[in-house]
Amino acid sequence: MICFRLKKSFQVVSAIAFIFSFIACHPFKHSEEKAVITVGSRNITKAELKKDIENIRDEMGISDRDLEQGITPVINKIVEKYLIMEYGGELKIEISDDELASSIKDLTKDYPDEAFKDMLLENSIDYDSWEKNLLKKLLIEKISQKAIGGINPITLDEIEAYYNSHKDEFKHPRMVRLRQIVVQSREEAGKILARLAGGEDMGQLAKKCSITPDAKNGGDMGWISEGQFDEDIENIILSLPVGGKSDIIKSSFGYHIFEAMELLAEGYSSLPEVMKEIEASLTLQKKELLYKKWISDLKDRYPVKIEKDIYESWNK
Repeated sequence: MICFRLKKSFQVVSAIAFIFSFIACHPFKHSEEKAVITVGSRNITKAELKKDIENIRDEMGISDRDLEQGITPVINKIVEKYLIMEYGGELKIEISDDELASSIKDLTKDYPDEAFKDMLLENSIDYDSWEKNLLKKLLIEKISQKAIGGINPITLDEIEAYYNSHKDEFKHPRMVRLRQIVVQSREEAGKILARLAGGEDMGQLAKKCSITPDAKNGGDMGWISEGQFDEDIENIILSLPVGGKSDIIKSSFGYHIFEAMELLAEGYSSLPEVMKEIEASLTLQKKELLYKKWISDLKDRYPVKIEKDIYESWNK
């Protein structure tokens, strides 16, 4: 299926994922230092706020310049996090030991023995701190799911209406689904061409001989559209018939042989092709609206006070 880009506004998944990104969230403690933000019963000092902001910066790889320019939404998301924690505390929502253990098992399943802890240490992250922050992440996720998890399913009428009113989003250029074999020398590529001419299967040869990551998929590169290759290579691959194979083509990656697996003329993706993507997008839009309303309700429920100049002075 051909993927497309739906034009979406800020979505709730992004908002919640952003909140989850705290690597070293501090425990909530009373402090003699003046609070710069108050959320319900929770007082956040300037030092604590700065720590939260820096954790987001480090976790998401945000430059200091971008952070300065976008500090308002960052602080606002931190406030949302505390609102969610207040709500969860009132409802006494907790993460059980079994839930935490299950999540740790799932996250570390691909790491043998102590490799996961070693990876954390390489990134200057203590395992105990990581586990505590995972617990906080799971808690926020559980609280949010409890509050906005249930929405009415997207109907076929809603999907059709979106498709018909956003038709240009599903327009695609001329495309070809390609398979390739890439090797390091022209001589080796010539031998493979001879084997292909002798009737050997290109997918199997790609698995055995190709040096690119797509070799494990039989050289399947997926759908390639106009503009993704240099013009000279593009003219060759877009002129291939289905099942047709190119001659040897040299690039900076090696020596290629391409095969056209499927062709698609310029046009529009059909409704059946994009139905799942539209459904997912509309579901996220509904969740976004629910999330925004929920946060608005939480602000009414738990008073929020923010020092006026903290957006400019948080790091001073």
